[in-house]
Amino acid sequence: MTHPLILLFDFDGVVITQKALEFTASIFLKKRFYNWTNTEPLRLIDFARLFEEADSSNKLKAFFNIYRIYKKYIPSRWKRILFFIKFRKTFPKYEKYETLKPNLESILKELKRRGVIFGIVSNTSGERLEFFRKKLNLDDFFSVFISRDDTPIRKPHGYPAIVALKQIKRTLKAPIDKDNVYLIGDLPTDIECAINAGVKSIALLSGHGTKTDLEMANPSIILREIKDILEIDPFKKLLLD
Repeated sequence: MTHPLILLFDFDGVVITQKALEFTASIFLKKRFYNWTNTEPLRLIDFARLFEEADSSNKLKAFFNIYRIYKKYIPSRWKRILFFIKFRKTFPKYEKYETLKPNLESILKELKRRGVIFGIVSNTSGERLEFFRKKLNLDDFFSVFISRDDTPIRKPHGYPAIVALKQIKRTLKAPIDKDNVYLIGDLPTDIECAINAGVKSIALLSGHGTKTDLEMANPSIILREIKDILEIDPFKKLLLD
């Protein structure tokens, strides 16, 4: 092995629970004022994810993204505008209650003691990632933090993962063997990112993606819960050595 095992994490639904977005979605979907349509097939997190993926640090860009995407659900143009303003102001109020995914902290401690290197590769904003980095003391575990503001291209492109590996390579001062790199995520875009970057992919079923969609993305490994990372052969071997 040319370097320790490297495990890159998606952020929302894998590192943190993302209950704030779901709670905010539940509040807004109860408001008859918006005359909701076509929402029956959507889970709360699906609805919230639409907003998250469309959002941007550029408010004008975010507005046009959300105005277009939510047309299917809010027919009225001016109500869509109002929804954008109010939802964007509401969900950050609840983010202070977000926590690490259950069992994650103990797993990170156990594997870090054995030399595993961790990084975060996310499509979330740099400001938001920095907030949680401080709130949850993520520097205790993670060596690299890549947000959507750190690269010109987002997942599912492989570039964000490659940027993370370049940073790790500079720290290790050694070549990166992609056979010893894993990217774990809960959405097909995470699996596609891993495949496009040439690293192994882990689909987490306890996040916000559906089992069918994740299986169709053809991940290297599928895990039901985050604790099952310890059952993957290379990580299991570390614990036994």
